[in-house]
Amino acid sequence: MSRPTHRTAPPDWAVEQARADADSADPDVVNALARTIAAEAAQIEAERHDEYDDPDQGGEG
Repeated sequence: MSRPTHRTAPPDWAVEQARADADSADPDVVNALARTIAAEAAQIEAERHDEYDDPDQGGEG
């Protein structure tokens, strides 16, 4: 018997993007892609903020 995975639902905007990008209508595939999209967006946002904190880039350091 497999255990259910309790993951946080991805944001609605990521699900919509995943539905548009996915090659499958399977909800598990769409949700997995949505989680990936949301994680990549969060990483880009974090890097963007890091840029402002880097003294070599003119940030505060």
